Amino acid sequence: MSGQQIQPVSARDSALDSYQEGAPPTDWGGGQEPAPEPKGPSLARYVGAVKRFKWLILLLGVLGGAGGYAATRFIEPEYEVRATILLEQGTGTKQDGQSRGPIQAAELLQASGWQDLLRSFAIADPVVTELGLFVTPEVAADSALFRSLRVEQGQQRLRAGTYVMAVTGSQYTLSLKPGLEVEKGAVGDSIGRAVGFQWQPTAKSLEGRSEIVFTVQTPREASIALIKKLDLKLENGSSFLFLTLTGKGASRTAATLNAWVEQFVVVATALKKKNITSVAAILEGQRQYSADNLSAAENALENFRVRTVTEPNERQSITPGIEMTNSPVFENYFRDQVLVDNYKRDRAALEGILAKGRQPGGVITREAVLSIPSVNADPAAENLRRVLADYAERELALRKLRESYTDELPRVQNEIAALASLRASIPSVLDAYLTQLRLREQALTATIDQSSKDLRRIPTRTIEEQRLKRQVAVSEEMYKNLNLKAAEAKLAEAATIPDVSVLDPAVAPLRPTQNTAPVIILGAIAAALGLGVMLAILLDQVDKRFRYPEQATDDLGLFILGVVPVIDTKGRRTKTSGAAQVVEAFRTIRMNVRYAADPARPLAITITSPGPNDGKSLISSNLALSFAESGARTLLIDGDIRRGELANTFGVASRPGLVEYLDGTALIAEVLHPATSHPNLTLMPGGARRRRAPELLATPRLQQLINQMSAEYDVVIVDSPPLGAGFDAYALATATGNMALVMRAGVTDRKMAAAKMATVDTLPVRVMGAVLNGIALTGVYEYYSYYQEYEAKDEEPTARLSEGGSRVDTALPSARS
Repeated sequence: MSGQQIQPVSARDSALDSYQEGAPPTDWGGGQEPAPEPKGPSLARYVGAVKRFKWLILLLGVLGGAGGYAATRFIEPEYEVRATILLEQGTGTKQDGQSRGPIQAAELLQASGWQDLLRSFAIADPVVTELGLFVTPEVAADSALFRSLRVEQGQQRLRAGTYVMAVTGSQYTLSLKPGLEVEKGAVGDSIGRAVGFQWQPTAKSLEGRSEIVFTVQTPREASIALIKKLDLKLENGSSFLFLTLTGKGASRTAATLNAWVEQFVVVATALKKKNITSVAAILEGQRQYSADNLSAAENALENFRVRTVTEPNERQSITPGIEMTNSPVFENYFRDQVLVDNYKRDRAALEGILAKGRQPGGVITREAVLSIPSVNADPAAENLRRVLADYAERELALRKLRESYTDELPRVQNEIAALASLRASIPSVLDAYLTQLRLREQALTATIDQSSKDLRRIPTRTIEEQRLKRQVAVSEEMYKNLNLKAAEAKLAEAATIPDVSVLDPAVAPLRPTQNTAPVIILGAIAAALGLGVMLAILLDQVDKRFRYPEQATDDLGLFILGVVPVIDTKGRRTKTSGAAQVVEAFRTIRMNVRYAADPARPLAITITSPGPNDGKSLISSNLALSFAESGARTLLIDGDIRRGELANTFGVASRPGLVEYLDGTALIAEVLHPATSHPNLTLMPGGARRRRAPELLATPRLQQLINQMSAEYDVVIVDSPPLGAGFDAYALATATGNMALVMRAGVTDRKMAAAKMATVDTLPVRVMGAVLNGIALTGVYEYYSYYQEYEAKDEEPTARLSEGGSRVDTALPSARS
């Protein structure tokens, strides 16, 4: 938005220099500055809105009180009754699961379940039916007449609606509004069978009554409505359930709640009894089923052991004196395996020796044969060992004979022949032994193969046996548990006690608790006041008039040069405190304008406003007086050539003036008039009013006039027409180069101001800021005021008042643009 904030002198000087040289300004309008950040709602603004519309709020409050008082005539008071129910939670066991008393059934429901049961139709429907709450008589005194009214079983024939029963002598007529006759009959007979009633009032109860009007709804609908009125409260871990019921009759409401809790205890007890009986029956069936399973599992294990008793297994045998011995099946298998391996090794070695001995020139030596372990240890090799021993003896004998004799000796020759014969028999004896080894090896191999098959089946049999054992163990454990539970269930069934009991019954209150007259009236007043506050804030938000400082700073982006307060006046005299506030306000405006301008050149500024009646002429004249008071040679130009009244304000001739100078019919000296209020102040009136006078503001003579006056005076202030009046204000502001915008609280149109300042943004004009006029120094403007105790005063009581008094007189709020 438009508006130039106060900037450093160097930047301001460079902007003025560029303007003087004819270059386009670089930082004149406010549109080139970043938009202000949006702010949140202002509490002070809301308070101000409430104060501004206080009479509207008070009026709505009065109307709300009147409406509340009228509502008390139609709204019946309500009574609130209370009852307390004790819940027996965790009956029968401690937290560690151990029994703490006689065997009883566990609680029927958890805490939340009790609340659901209380709100169920199993509780509400019997209460509604028993107390006849589905019937609403038009006259409250007739309630006792309908306590015996019931609905036929199933409620299918019940016809809801409003009924009128007319009693004439000993006859009655029952009609359904609006006049549909249902039945007629004698007083004392059953009434309303055709519409589903079970009702037979006595003739005595109908005495003195000519017409009875009542409304009937289905018991389920009445139960739904009643459940909505019931409030339950159960704190975590508490055993107390608090019930609250609200109704229009104290006694009837208390009776309803007492019937409700009694029905709740009856239903809870019946449900628990039914639940315990059902659980006991189920547990008995499960126990019998578990016993059958256990018997079947034991039979299966017994049959399996009988069938596999002769087959090898993994069970270990324990020998007395020995801790544990491996199974003989495994010992035999591995022993036979070792024997087979030994037989194979020895057989292969003997076959090799035999094969070498049968080769040409081959010899089977005794040492080679005896080196085989089987030959030394096997009883079957006894013949082979004997042959080898004989061979060794004869060989030894031959060696001894040859020591003494030669081979030609017959005895020696006989020994040689016998030794050769014995050597020739060794292969056949060895081959016979090998045959025995082969037979043994084949027999052991067959035995090992069979044992291997038996051993491979051992894990399967073992797993099957373990499975059967586990099945027996599981069935046994299940049977024990179910047997114990079934016994406990039978004991609990025999000693069933309810989980709930009524601790505090409902008592009818003496006074209503809701919809009382004071509460209704105060509530209506509070609602009306709240509505009034909301309406005041809404009206403030949609108000297009200027009222708050942030509307100038945030919405328009303008710096606040000063705030001119409202002056309280009585007749023609001005209050001293208000005058002091005005004087200090214009001193502040003078200071801000001075330091917002270029200090190296005389100050020229145009004072304008978005529309009429904003007080721009008041601000211009008093600001000029303030500058003159400070010692500055000040020229005040009435640039409002359409409706300017500064000549009348200062008491000088209005002609010749600015118009005459611009059209060349008057000299500069002829249009300057010294002001009588101060020697440093000179006034240039607007001159004669002409239809084409605004065109003169577009001529070069206006710029020449401003330049010439700026050279001769320290301060040049131009009072211009409003921005909404035409292009006059733009031309004057362009000529002076500076502009201040006057905004009056409650008068200035903010949207108009924003639209006109958007045009100013396009011109080479420095917008110094805004002057807020007609402000009450309270609320959001409280901190724009000045301390009264620091007011400047003359010490001499005889001091002249012409200097201060005349200036104050010109600041009267009646002087408007």
